[in-house]
Amino acid sequence: MDSGVIWRVLDPKHPEREPCLELVRKCFIQKPELMFGLNAVVVVETMILLVKRSKIDPRTASSLLWNGFLRSESKVAVYPIYRDTLREALNLQSKNPEIEYPDCAIAATMKENGITSIYTTNPKHFKRFSFIREAIDPRGHNSQSSSTWVQRSGSNLS
Repeated sequence: MDSGVIWRVLDPKHPEREPCLELVRKCFIQKPELMFGLNAVVVVETMILLVKRSKIDPRTASSLLWNGFLRSESKVAVYPIYRDTLREALNLQSKNPEIEYPDCAIAATMKENGITSIYTTNPKHFKRFSFIREAIDPRGHNSQSSSTWVQRSGSNLS
């Protein structure tokens, strides 16, 4: 899952919160339909968005992020970033200079872990990578998919 989705969920005043919250609820119900994955880049981006754009105090933002997502180990997978991940992200950006490095690092983590789908509010960036089959915007805006079938459970979604 990309930071734009998490930011919208954790900011109670965000005007696009509801469709993102609806998606996340599918992960946190008693019998989850989804399991989300993220990496350190997503956490850093989310903190920046909460503090800088939403003007939420850093202590409150930290608490929201930890209690809202990160402490739920059985529902949210946190993927590590290795030296090879960073090298692959640099390679991806050199081939796609219009895509910001954080998105390349997220994509490299996905590639490294065989993840082919992502929930994001910026699907255009992720669909440029051939190994990403689906970039799904929970708001319903410009979702990009190379197939009409979307796997809704298992570790294939992030």
